[in-house]
Amino acid sequence: MQFIKKIIKKILLIAIGYEFFEKKIFLEGTKFAFLQKKITQPIKDLSDLEFSVFSQWGDDGIINWLTEKIPIRNRIFVEIGTEDYKESNTRFLLKHKNWKGYLIESNHLLVKKIYKQSIVWKHDLEIINTKVQKNNINEIFKNLRLRKEIGLLSLDIDSNDYWIWKEIDIIKPIIFVCEFNSTFGDKKAISVPYDKNFERKKFHYSNLAFGASLEAFKFICKKKNYIFLGTNSSGVNAYFLHKNYFKFIKKKIKKFVSFPSRIRESRDKNFKKSFIGNTNRFNKIKGVKVVDVKSGNLIKLGTVNEFYSDKWKFKN
Repeated sequence: MQFIKKIIKKILLIAIGYEFFEKKIFLEGTKFAFLQKKITQPIKDLSDLEFSVFSQWGDDGIINWLTEKIPIRNRIFVEIGTEDYKESNTRFLLKHKNWKGYLIESNHLLVKKIYKQSIVWKHDLEIINTKVQKNNINEIFKNLRLRKEIGLLSLDIDSNDYWIWKEIDIIKPIIFVCEFNSTFGDKKAISVPYDKNFERKKFHYSNLAFGASLEAFKFICKKKNYIFLGTNSSGVNAYFLHKNYFKFIKKKIKKFVSFPSRIRESRDKNFKKSFIGNTNRFNKIKGVKVVDVKSGNLIKLGTVNEFYSDKWKFKN
């Protein structure tokens, strides 16, 4: 029965077209965006703002609210790690507010899929098909001739995210959104070691050892003059704002909260889903070596105590 449903769905998508469905969900998103404008009281935390149109989680709502409250002159975004762009952090921003956008994606087959979509010619959107590295990221931005200050940068490559963000100095996004690894907990500033050929599932079969912890991003963002605003309620994406713009929302958010992730995307040695959750995920990767970004030392996860605060622990 499930197989038949999938076939029917595929036939409908071919017959009617993805863009028909996109128009319908986009219309629903604009309704939620309109309702956001009626919020006059300070929000509890970023989770109050969430709605999803094209984002995997509630990030469309968070980004929409932030870009409404903050005066952004250069309405330009860069999203690094987009796949085919049908699910992304910036698609709603592009369509709803008509920003100028740059997508950076390393997989050429996925880039071809993006070019087949009408969104490329309906909006001012450029796609760069390249793999970002420490030694090329600033050169990529230089070649794009971006202004120093842009509205938003979204980073999600499931690998060297921390090291790439640390390296960026040719642009200064007002809003910085990054995916962090909740499995690494909320107490230690750690990241996978930099490897230009990093592959998530090869680094550890569980698929749980990638990117950097939230504390690692807090650490480097503070050095770059960014203030932590909180995470989405799914415990996947973190939000930072350049300190020059903090005054515009300082009194509009009561608490800057970080949420743990309940996602169970772990894999067994045959790369089949094993559905391990919360602190049990950490136990699965205790043998992995990571970098303490504050000291620069390579450490084995299993040799360090207390990666999770009490508020980040919950029963599976």
